[in-house]
Amino acid sequence: MLLNLTQATPHGARLRKRRGRLLKPVKPSHKVELWYKQQLLAVVAQLRNIAREELLPELRQLEPLYAKTSDAIAKDGITAFSPIVTSRIADLKRRLGGIEGVARRLAEAATRRSLQTVDEGLTASMKASIEIDISGFLSRSGPIQQVSEAARLANVRLIKSIPEQYFERLGDAVGKNMERGMRFEDLAKEIERIGDVTESRAKLIARDQTSKMNGAFNQIRQLSLGIDKYQWQTSGDERVRDDHAANDGETFRWDKAPATGHPGEAVNCRCVAIPVLDLDGDVDAGSSGWSVGGIAMAAAVAAGIGAMFESFAGDSSAPGAGGGR
Repeated sequence: MLLNLTQATPHGARLRKRRGRLLKPVKPSHKVELWYKQQLLAVVAQLRNIAREELLPELRQLEPLYAKTSDAIAKDGITAFSPIVTSRIADLKRRLGGIEGVARRLAEAATRRSLQTVDEGLTASMKASIEIDISGFLSRSGPIQQVSEAARLANVRLIKSIPEQYFERLGDAVGKNMERGMRFEDLAKEIERIGDVTESRAKLIARDQTSKMNGAFNQIRQLSLGIDKYQWQTSGDERVRDDHAANDGETFRWDKAPATGHPGEAVNCRCVAIPVLDLDGDVDAGSSGWSVGGIAMAAAVAAGIGAMFESFAGDSSAPGAGGGR
């Protein structure tokens, strides 16, 4: 598409003589990540409030049922306690049944904001570099729609998993505390720890998915413009993975990913793809402005990109969760 546009501009001949022009990369939006993180932390705060204000007081009253009697655990207490706490946790979980709607709204907003960031950033980069406004050519249908939907569905599942995993960990902690006949104070500390872990996971989801959407949307948008190559750029700090650091400054093709995957694909990766412009190739475009090869490549990318979003299982202890940028 860019080749067609440059041919139609007065300075097109001059632009086409320059190969390998590097554009300014579109990086993950800190603003979008911060917004997403705040929304997810609000969900976690609601979970923690339920545990602190409703579950813990009841567990304190039930402590005699599972406290140690001499050196032995009160077996009758365990038998009486188990169905009570299981039922109570299940009841609290049911009260959060509205998480489905919350997840859909947050995932839709996060996806929309991320795509808007990429479109605005790429448009500004193109305008500054080759004086062409591409905003009118950035369609919301076709491959980009497929990628957006894959991102939205993946984020819905991740958001819904926050309360699911929280209550699962809560139930395990209460059960183990009961079996060991431990003190209520120990259980309260463990429940707080579970809340801290859940907060960390929510932050990781926001950070990781913002990067993944940025990388995926950049990939499709660049392909739609006929940009089939990019230069790898890391965040340049000590947390960069060794294999990603080795990619820094190297040029790759979108249709042939390096062993590491493309920028943003790995968990917590904040590397970016700098678009490489070559404007002196042969024109092979249909009425839409896409090249035939570009259409096929973008469609293939869109079809398989859902797996990339699902590569993050959501465990805060997953490889790379602590850095790897």
